[in-house]
Amino acid sequence: MPHILEHASRREEAENRGMISALVVKKDQGGRLGEPYPGFHRLARQAPFNRPRGDDLGMWLQEVRHVIDANRDAGDEPQHGRLVTLENLGAWMFTCNPGSFDFATFLDWGGSTIDSWSVKPTYRTSEVLAAGQRALLWVFGNDNDDPTPGVWGDGVILGPAYHDDSPDESGLWIDEKRSSPSPYGVPVDIRLLSRPITRKTLKADPRLARMEVLRQPQMANPLFVTADELAALEEYLPPPRDVTVTASGAGFGSPANRAAVEQAAMDAVRSHYEDGGWTADDVSAQCLGWDLTCTSPTGTVHLVEVKGVSGAKPTILLTSNEARAAKQEPDWRLAVVTTALSTPTLRIVDGPTAMGASRPFLHQVDLSKAD
Repeated sequence: MPHILEHASRREEAENRGMISALVVKKDQGGRLGEPYPGFHRLARQAPFNRPRGDDLGMWLQEVRHVIDANRDAGDEPQHGRLVTLENLGAWMFTCNPGSFDFATFLDWGGSTIDSWSVKPTYRTSEVLAAGQRALLWVFGNDNDDPTPGVWGDGVILGPAYHDDSPDESGLWIDEKRSSPSPYGVPVDIRLLSRPITRKTLKADPRLARMEVLRQPQMANPLFVTADELAALEEYLPPPRDVTVTASGAGFGSPANRAAVEQAAMDAVRSHYEDGGWTADDVSAQCLGWDLTCTSPTGTVHLVEVKGVSGAKPTILLTSNEARAAKQEPDWRLAVVTTALSTPTLRIVDGPTAMGASRPFLHQVDLSKAD
């Protein structure tokens, strides 16, 4: 097999179509398509290929893109997967295998929001995926299974893919050795639907029967939904929710859930400071750009903006007033409480650190000023 791949790659390289062996990948421990066989990198550094050394992953992804582009007929859709572009992208579909991730227990625990999902690094995650794009959650299974297979969540991408080697602590991975998540993830805010849109329903709709998740369910995350498919899906999905922006902050989810998370976060941060001998005065109603004015026994002052999230990823939103305070007040601090409703975990950073990790997400449009 290696000799066949080498011969084919040399032939394709001579025609400037790249190393076709880049498309031959091994399955990971969870049974999904992963990275290329080690022999690919060795071959790539030999003549006549002479690919650059150093970044194995980046080199492979570039080679995959080159092979796809070189062999793609502009008027024909590839038989195995379509090239995703900003023009044909409607949404990303993140898939969950209940045999690997205990989705039923997640529901039993009251889980209602997905804040991140593991992915395989490809050109989709490095070149196309971006904050603000639509994100959907798909759960696999047989038609009579519980949970029922189909679309279970609807939301938005919050930022670019990231690499995180920290161990998963959710306790929901059924077989850690076989099914642990990829170290690559995407921050999302996906709210679970009150009832799923079943696979059976979607397969019966001719506009959706050829969705990538139905044709190629073994593909690694993220799968994609075309713009036309998303338009058809909208007929089954509930109305999209708005981003909640109030005097107390910005975030996603229902007002009741946000209030519970925010209160739990405030309690955790107040306890943290008071346990250290500080006083903590609640000034959130004054709209200063922070929630607590905390003073130490020696007179040190922290102007603390408190943010809470129900999930484990510390991804939050700042209002323009909070961002202003972060930039102008040297004593300003951002306190983020993750898993606020279960096991609150606190992280505190200063203004420059917070703003250095931020990127624009909301833009106010006032058409009265457009004339």
